[in-house]
Amino acid sequence: MEEFAFRLETILYSLQAKNNSYIVNEYFSPEQFPFKKGDVIGYTGNTGASFGPHLHFELRNNKSQPINPLINGLNIEDYRNPRVHQIGIIPLSTSSKINGSSIPRAYPLFAANTGGGLEFPDTISCFGPIGLAIEIDDKIQGVRNKYQVQSIQLLVDDQNVFSLNYNKLDFSQKHTVNQTRENRFQRLNLGSFTKLYKQDTFSNSTLVKEGVSGVLNLTPGYHKIEIQISDASGNTTRVKGTLINYPPVKMAIKDVEWHDNTIEFNIQPVSLNIPITKISCYSYTAYGYPDEELTIVKSKKDRSGLRIHLPKSKLGKHGISFITKNKLGVYGSPLTWHDPNAERRLTEMDVNISFSSIEHKIIAQVKTDGFTSGNTSLRVLKEDEYIAIPLTKIQPTVYTSDLLLPSLFRKSKRIDAFFDGEIERIIQLNLDLLVASPNNKSNVLSNDKNCSMQITNNSLYDTSLVWIEKINHPVEPKGGTRLTSVYQLQPFELALKDTVRIGIRYNNQIKDMKNISLYYYNQKHGWTFLPSSINKNRQVVSSTLHSLDAISIMQDIEPPFIRKVYPENNGRFHYKDLKTIYIIADDHLSGLNSDEKSMEMKLDGLSVRYAFQPIKKQLSFYLPTPLDAGEHKMEYTVSDNAGNTISGSSTFLVD
Repeated sequence: MEEFAFRLETILYSLQAKNNSYIVNEYFSPEQFPFKKGDVIGYTGNTGASFGPHLHFELRNNKSQPINPLINGLNIEDYRNPRVHQIGIIPLSTSSKINGSSIPRAYPLFAANTGGGLEFPDTISCFGPIGLAIEIDDKIQGVRNKYQVQSIQLLVDDQNVFSLNYNKLDFSQKHTVNQTRENRFQRLNLGSFTKLYKQDTFSNSTLVKEGVSGVLNLTPGYHKIEIQISDASGNTTRVKGTLINYPPVKMAIKDVEWHDNTIEFNIQPVSLNIPITKISCYSYTAYGYPDEELTIVKSKKDRSGLRIHLPKSKLGKHGISFITKNKLGVYGSPLTWHDPNAERRLTEMDVNISFSSIEHKIIAQVKTDGFTSGNTSLRVLKEDEYIAIPLTKIQPTVYTSDLLLPSLFRKSKRIDAFFDGEIERIIQLNLDLLVASPNNKSNVLSNDKNCSMQITNNSLYDTSLVWIEKINHPVEPKGGTRLTSVYQLQPFELALKDTVRIGIRYNNQIKDMKNISLYYYNQKHGWTFLPSSINKNRQVVSSTLHSLDAISIMQDIEPPFIRKVYPENNGRFHYKDLKTIYIIADDHLSGLNSDEKSMEMKLDGLSVRYAFQPIKKQLSFYLPTPLDAGEHKMEYTVSDNAGNTISGSSTFLVD
C-alpha cells in the first residue's frame, strides 16, 4: 500500500516502530476498524512483486477455503473467451501409442471450419490408455494479466468423463495443484499444460470430483472429443477433434530402386492391408541431425502401399524417416532408411544411452552419431540373467523403447546397449540407477560419489527411477566461479511432491574459501542461489530442492552494484517534488538478499524503514512530510545472498 487512512496509518507506524521493521503482519478483530461503503481505507502502492499499484486480497468461505472473487461479488465485465493454444496427448501405459510413438505429443489447434471454436489439426491415432492436456490462459479486455479459467469439461462421444472446477481450494491441498499440471511439457519448454485426467496417486482435491479419472481407454474405432473451457463470466471456448483407437500398423520398405535423378521406395503395410494415403519424409545428416522435409517427386499406388520417388541430390550420405498414414487415419510404426555408402562401423561411433520420465514411467533412448544396420536392444543384468528390452529405430540414428515400469530396473547390476549388426558391440551405461518409492527414504549417488540426492518419505507421488548425471559441457556462471562439476538430477521431467535433499562434496582446495554455496540452474533465470549448509568435517555443501535440476558449488565474491540513486549526488530539488527516496541495485550471481537485516537505508543519519520491491530490486522510502530546506544525506548498504556488501551515499540540496 502507498498510503492508509489516518487511523490505520497511525497504527501501522506504531507497529513498524514496535517491531523495528517495515513488514507488519497483524490480525484485527472485526469490530476494531469498522468501515462502511464509500470509506477510503487506503491507496494502493507498488511495494510487492509487480510493476504497478496493486492490492492483494482473499475471499474465504466459512470453512476458511479461498474462493474465487470473480464469482463471489467482484463482477468485472469480460467478453473475451479463454484462449487455448495446444492439445497434448500423453501415453499412460507400457502399450500406449500416440501416432505410432510412445512419446507424448503436443499439437497446435486451428479455427473450426464450422460452428466456431477450435479443432484438432487432424484425426489423431492412439492405442492403449492415454490422457489429454491443454495449454490455456484467459484474459479480460484492457488488462495485461492472465487469469485462471473457471472450469474445464472433457466430453468423449458426448459423455462427460472429467472436469476441473476452480471455485475454491483448501490450503491443505496446495500440492494437488501441481498434479493438474503436465510437468514434462513444462520442463521441456513446450508450454504450460493442464491435465484432463488423474492417476491413482492423485490426492483428493476440491478441484476434481471423486470417482472420475479422465484416463481414456477407448474401444477400437473413432471417438468424438470435445473440451469446454469457461471463465468466471461464462465465456466458453470449445475444442473439438477426433481420435481413432487402433494399434500402429507395421510398415516395411519392400525394395529400393536407384534412378538417374531419384531414388524409388516401395513402402507397404505388413500388419493391416488398408491403403496408405499419406507419407511424409524427413532427411537427416550423416551424424543424425535433422535436415529438411523432402518433397516427393512422384507417387503411385502399389497394392495397399505406395511407391514414392525422392530426389537423389538430397539423399547422398543422408538418412530418411518416413511417417505413414492409412485410409482409416491410423499411423504406421516408425520407418527409416539411410544411404548404404554413409554407414559407419559401430566401433567408430559414439553411443549415448539416456532415459526420460513420462508419468512416472521410463522411456529409454539409444543414440549413435552415425548410421548403422541391424537390431538394437537394451539389456538389464539382474543377478545372473539378462532381461532384453527391444528398441525401435524412430530416426536413422535414434532408437527408443516402449514405456517401461521403474520396477524393471530394481536390483539391476548393469545396463547395456546391444548392437547385433555385422560387428556386435555392447555399450555399458555408466550410471547408478535407483528405484525410489513414496513413504520410503532412499539415497542415490553420482557415479563419482561426489553428489548425493536423498529422497524423503514425501518427495514422490509414485514409484520412480532416479539417478544423477555429470554434465560434460555446463553453462558457466556470470559473476562468480564454478568450483565443482555440474550434476544433473534425473529424471529432469519428474514432478516432485516435496523437496529432495541434495549435497555435493568438495576438496581441500575449496575448504577455506568464503562465500560458497550450492546453486541450481533455473531455465528462465540461469544459475540461482540455494540457501545451503556447510559441513566442514565431511566437506559437504547441502540444501533442498523442489525440482530435479542441475546443481553445483559456486563462489560469489563480487558485491552487488548500484544502478540508480535518487536523489542523485549533488542534486538540487524543490521540496514539493521530492516525495520518495530510493536506490535500485542488482547482483550478477547470488542475487540481492531481501532480508531487512541485510540492507539499510539512512536519511540524515537516521535509519528509515524502507520498502523493498524485488522485481525492480528497489529500496524506497516514502517521505511522510516534506524535507526541510538545506543539505541532506542519504546512505545505503546492500548485501547479496553470498554475503558480499556494497555501501554508498548521496548528498543533495532541497529548496
